[in-house]
This record gives sequence, structure tokens and C-alpha cells, in this order.
Amino acid sequence: MNFNAFPFIRFSATFILGVVVYHYSHEWIDIKIWLPLTLFIIYVFLALRNSLRFQYVLSVLALAILFCSGFLRLKEHRVDNSPDHLLHINQEIETYRAVVYEEPAMKANSINVRLEVTDVLAEKWQAASGYVNAYVSKEAGANLQYGDILLVKGSPNPTEGPANPGEFNFKNYLVYNNIFHQQFIGEDFQLLGHDLPWWKWPIAASIRIRNRCAELLKARISDPDARGVLLAITLGVKDELDTELQTSFSAAGAMHVLAVSGLHVGIIYGIILLIFKRIKLNTWKRRWWMAIISIVLLWCYAFITGLSPSVLRAVTMFSFVAIAKAKNTNSSIYNTLATSAFVLLCWNPYLIMSVGFQLSYLAVFGIVYLQPKFYALFDIHNIWLDKVWAISCVSLAAQIATAPLSILYFHQFPSYFLLSNLFVIPAAFAMLILGLAVLALGGIPYLGETVSWLTEAFVRMVNALVHWVRWLPGSTLDGIHLTTGETWLIYAVIIMLIILMAERQFKYLIWSVVFCALFVSSQVNHWSWYRSAEFSMLNVSGESVLDFRVGNKSKLVADTSFSLNLDRIQFHLEPKRQLAGSSILPSEDQLELVTEYLNGHQLIVFQGQRIFKLNQKIKVEFERPVEVDYLILSNESVYDLEDLEGKFEFKQLIIDKSNRKFLVDKLTNQAETLNLKVYSVYRDGYYSKIWKK
Repeated sequence: MNFNAFPFIRFSATFILGVVVYHYSHEWIDIKIWLPLTLFIIYVFLALRNSLRFQYVLSVLALAILFCSGFLRLKEHRVDNSPDHLLHINQEIETYRAVVYEEPAMKANSINVRLEVTDVLAEKWQAASGYVNAYVSKEAGANLQYGDILLVKGSPNPTEGPANPGEFNFKNYLVYNNIFHQQFIGEDFQLLGHDLPWWKWPIAASIRIRNRCAELLKARISDPDARGVLLAITLGVKDELDTELQTSFSAAGAMHVLAVSGLHVGIIYGIILLIFKRIKLNTWKRRWWMAIISIVLLWCYAFITGLSPSVLRAVTMFSFVAIAKAKNTNSSIYNTLATSAFVLLCWNPYLIMSVGFQLSYLAVFGIVYLQPKFYALFDIHNIWLDKVWAISCVSLAAQIATAPLSILYFHQFPSYFLLSNLFVIPAAFAMLILGLAVLALGGIPYLGETVSWLTEAFVRMVNALVHWVRWLPGSTLDGIHLTTGETWLIYAVIIMLIILMAERQFKYLIWSVVFCALFVSSQVNHWSWYRSAEFSMLNVSGESVLDFRVGNKSKLVADTSFSLNLDRIQFHLEPKRQLAGSSILPSEDQLELVTEYLNGHQLIVFQGQRIFKLNQKIKVEFERPVEVDYLILSNESVYDLEDLEGKFEFKQLIIDKSNRKFLVDKLTNQAETLNLKVYSVYRDGYYSKIWKK
């Protein structure tokens, strides 16, 4: 591939570099607007004098201008640079007014609402800006809508980073959405009214239409799993997707069909082109009519899905494809894709940090470049075997392009992706068509009932096949750990091998071996660090969570409120264990601990250290003080450290988060007054003690 023929790939890459540099280094690097303006003036001056003579200099200047543009675009995009942002208000905020700027999302125990702050009461009312990721109770927030104006009591809190090793960085996720604060509101708010500026009416109308379509599908599809899948595939509504079903789709390598994005929009675009071909409207003379009609229909589909960001990205991408196809049948798809990415990033530079954005473009680039090469390897004359090979080539190309990034984010790899995609990709095509048919024809007597029944039966069959793939031996390789640097090394190997096949030059094989060696070295260095023993206490709100590890064998010691809560285990414990390559689920723990139970309390001996965990108020008397290395206070077992006098002698006192904060603060202050070595998980965060082997 000659990249000189695809200028927008270079333009987009340079713009992205500017965005990334600002995100990671804006605290010590700054670029003012005068720099790109000066560079632009120099560029124009040299171009007018002799563009051929200064061609190399002009190229460098153009890339420098794009780099500065990316840097400045993100600087302008981030709301925390505004002087009236919540981060810059030094007084205590008592109350604030805010607008619900996204459709509220139902969570397990609350409703998630995104709020745009307009003004705050901090000594006096003053204008303010910023977004808050807030949670309200299900009862109080049941009727909240996009555009509602709320009066909220209390002060939003700056978002915090991960509390435990490897934990999902929710703070960064919110930053990528321009959110720097969050708050649990509960019922402490008042609905003041509803108001939307005219430019937000289309979004509100789109949400209403999507919700109406969702209600229609719910009324016509009775099976819960079939209904959940059909809502996700057709409208992007995931509220009714069962956790078990999502796990099965993920294990089968088919999770992408449950998120309305490039695949679904590509299916719609393919259907449109097929119809044009059948009615012979795809001629050169009618190419612009075909492009206009295609774009209108794509945006109509985006409209009924609520104009979600993922659909908007995909529709924008295929809109550029439609325009390029109409403008020039020989236009480069790589340039078209890069142009669409460039436009999207100019609109929202933080899209480059979106997992969906990254995977979508990588998958499309992989399919466009690799699929034809794989397909050309074999000349198959049987029509059905040829279709199987074509689908397999698409799956393989997309998987090669996205697998390293998927493993980085999701720590797993579906072993049978080729098998599952043989039926999942055609099934996604059929389910999307059937879902739209149910919406269009469901109200017609007899015909609508027949279409709904056929749709439900088909989706149930697909779900059964996905479950079957999941339970095949070794269906998923779980717990794979990659760093960002290692992910780049894998992509470097893939790129070198692709160039090797294209150029047939030995040096690219050498480079691929070098990158492989660096990757192996990084992995060996990582795992050598975990040839150790560790006693840790996790920072989990309201819980006492101890995790013991020797090498890659672990043992969890926690109350059932945590050990039986799969969601909390996946969020707080699983990432930490993935780093060490140990068991993900506590039920699979292999480490044996020497434990003695005394009236509900636990004495654990680990690596020669005695750890005593008080689980409830002391109800036992000892003949003489118990000597331990660590004394852990849990579940408000102690209200005054004087209660420990004559009962324990310890080197380290640890107070976990199963105690209420006011009690922890009191005990911590008391311990420091008594010159005791104390560790408060509330104050000091995650605790870890490591013994190197």
C-alpha cells in the first residue's frame, strides 16, 4: 500500500497525534493559536513563491498545522478550560440548577442521569458550567426525561481514579465524555420544568420515536431473550438483555451484533444498494440520486435508533462512502474512511478514545484490505462453499484487525469466532430485517402476527446456537493481560507481516521478529513481578475484602455480600487478579489458607504472618493477649480502641470500609494519638503487602 496516495490517512493521523499529546501532556505543554496561524502564513508564502521547490518544507508545515489543530481542538472542546467551570468554583456549592442533556439510563439500583449545570448557589447564585454524572433513586426519577430542568441539593464531587489495581478507569471514561464530576442525588432534587432549545428538538423527537418503536417490539415479541436481542440489534436498546445471554454472545465472539454500529448500518446500506441494483437505478447517470437517497435512508435509520453516538459515527462513515461512490467510482476507500474519521474527530476529538470508534474503524480497514487477499487464496467453484469461505475471510480480517485491542480492553479471546460468525453475520442481517419488518407490519392483522412469530422463532434459534458455541470446550480464553505498549507491539508485528506479504522483502520479517522479541520480553518481565506472595485489602465501599495470593494462586476472604455479588467481583476483584494470572472467580480459588475461627472472628496464618480479623463486636475473652502481626477491624467490631487493651498485641492496625466513615476517622485519630501504626482504607486506599520469592 502506497500511503502517499492516501493523504487523508496522514492528515487524520497527525490530527490524532495532536489530540493525544494534549490529553496526556497539556499540564506542561501548551500551544497558542498564534503558532498554527504563523505556520499557515509561512505555508501560503512558500506555496505562492515556488511550491515545487519547497515541496518537502510545505509537507512538514502542513502536518505541523494539523498537529497544532488537533491539540487546540481538544483544548477548546474540554469544558474544564472554561473559567466558570465547576472545578474553578472555590466556594462550597449548596444547590445548583441543571438540565438533563441525555436520556436517563436505568441501572440495577438507580437511574443514571447526565446533567448540564447552568448556575450554582455558592454564597450567592452565579453562572456555572460543567457536566455531572448523577444517580437518582428509581422512585424519584422514574419520569425524568431528556430536557428536564432540575434543582439539585448538595455539591457534585470531582470524579476519582481507580481504587484498586487494574480496575476500570471510570474517571478517564467520564473525561472522554467531558464529565469531571459525579453525584449520588437520590431524592434530593426538584423538577423545575422542561425546556429544550430548538436545535435539540430532533434529538428529543428521535428518542421518543425510538421508545415508541421499542414498546411496539416489546408488545409483539413475548420471549424475553428474543425480545432483548431484537431490541439491541434493531434499535440499540439493551435494557432487556440478560447478563447470561450477553456472556454467551461475548464468549462466541458475537458481541458486536448486539451493539448497533458499523455492522448494522453497513447491512442497511448493503440492502439499499441491492434494491437499487434490482430496480436498475445504480447507473452512472443516476449515481447522485442513489447517493442522496442512500444517505437519507441511513439517517432515517439513525433517527429511529435515538441518534446514539455509535450510530451517528457509523452513518457518517457510510455517508462519506456513498458520496465518494457517487463522485468517483475509482475513489480510494481508505481515503474515504480517513476523511470520515477526520470530520468526526473535528466534531468531537475525544472520539479517538472511544472503544467503539477504534474497533469500528479498525474492523472496516481490516476487512477492506485483508478480506480480498484472503479470499483470493482459494478459487472455490461450489456456490455454498464459496459463501462460507467469503464470510470466514470477513471474520478473519476483522478479527486480525481488532483482536489486540479487544484483548487489551476485554481480556478475552473467542476461540470459535470463525464458527460462530458463519451463522451470526447472516443471522444479524436477517434479524435486523425481521426487526424492521415487525415494526412496519406488526400492526396488520394476520400478516403482522405471522411476521412476529417467525421473527421470535428465528431469534430464539440464533440464541440457542450462541449458547451452544459458548459451552463448547475452551470456547473463550479468559484473563489475558496486555499493556498498551504490548498491544502496539502486536500491531507492529501484524503490520510488518502484512508488508512482508505485499513487498516480499526479508527486512520486514526481521522487524516482525524484533517486535515479537520485545513483546515476549515485556510479558516475561510482567509475570516475573508476580512470582511473589501478596496480602491485600481492596478498597470497596461498604465491604471488607481480603485477597491472598502466592504466585498465580489466590484466595478471597470476604463477606457473602461481596463474594456472591458477581458485578462487584467483576469490577473490583477480577482486574486485579488478571494482572497476576490467577483465578477470576472466588469459587475457583486454589490457594489453601491456614485459618482458625474464634467466635465468628478469623485468625489467618499467611507467609509466617498472623492476621486476626475481627468481624463483629468482641464477645470472647482471652487468657492472655493474642499476639498478631496484623489486626483488622471490620463490621464495626470496635467502637473504642480501649476495648482492645489486654486482648491483642499487634504491629499493624488496619481499618476497612465495612465500617462507617465517622467511626473509621475516630479510630484512626485515636490510634495516631496512641502512636499505633494504623492504616485506614478510607483515608489511604488499597492496601498491599508483598513478599518477594
